[in-house]
Amino acid sequence: MSEISFFELEKKLKSIKIEAFVIHKGNTRIFEYLKNKKVVEKPSKVYSITKSIVSILIGIMVDKGLIKNIHEPIQNYFPEILKSNDPQKKEITIFHLLTMTSGLKVGKFQGSKNWVKFILGQPIIHKPGSTFQYNSGDSHLLSAIIQKISGIPTASFAEKYLFCPLGINKYTWVRDPQGIHGGGFSISLNLEDMVKIGLLFLNEGRFNSNQVISSNWLIQAKRPYKQVETTKEGTYGYGYQLWTYENTNSNTPMDYYYANGIFGQYIFIVPKLNIMAVAKSQLRNDQQSAPGLFFQELLGSWLDETFEQVKL
Repeated sequence: MSEISFFELEKKLKSIKIEAFVIHKGNTRIFEYLKNKKVVEKPSKVYSITKSIVSILIGIMVDKGLIKNIHEPIQNYFPEILKSNDPQKKEITIFHLLTMTSGLKVGKFQGSKNWVKFILGQPIIHKPGSTFQYNSGDSHLLSAIIQKISGIPTASFAEKYLFCPLGINKYTWVRDPQGIHGGGFSISLNLEDMVKIGLLFLNEGRFNSNQVISSNWLIQAKRPYKQVETTKEGTYGYGYQLWTYENTNSNTPMDYYYANGIFGQYIFIVPKLNIMAVAKSQLRNDQQSAPGLFFQELLGSWLDETFEQVKL
């Protein structure tokens, strides 16, 4: 992990609208790039990283026995499904929502007067469990389930069991017209709070020696249940509201998983290297994937250095 590779990374970060990029080796920060100090303290939207936080909350519910079985049908929580003319809707489970395999058609529910009703009203276009289809509606239903089971708003449940243990207190979380906190894209966090979420993942559910969520849940959450895209370098997959990347060269420790939000928000976890990285950005169009590409290049440079040392 040479200074040269960090120098190259910083040059790339400065070339586009990346506001912050930090890297930890274990709990130690080994690299920090900040465009300005505001990004450290001021919460801003993390968009679909919200999904990964909701996944943690579902895991906490499982740990506490509030959810007995993630393979139970969601009709247990949404009785309106029982009135549906589509029998396949009755097959949708919490697991299907977590893995984006509900089969429900993706619709723009944000403009509707009742998000949950709109999402559940969409037709089934794939058999539940059969096909990955990125759908923020699945994530919002998870937030609605958290509220139904706990009897309190999703954010209140998060404060008690996740945010307070991590010392996160500057967040905002937008609600839908019925008061349900958005499960797909509605949280704003500052940089250091994103880092805390990343360290929770890296340390297998522990934070400051407190086991906030079981390592068993995280093992399940970071497993790729569906392959999403295969390139010549590796395969992208999807776990429980988390993206995964597996290098096709099994001799290298480049496999990682990550939370990702639009416009270049990332939390990367590389378990084999004990590495965690966070990016906050305001990127548009084809630049949005740049933090991920930069991170892959950095990992590649480290692997090249290791290979050269082995040869010597």
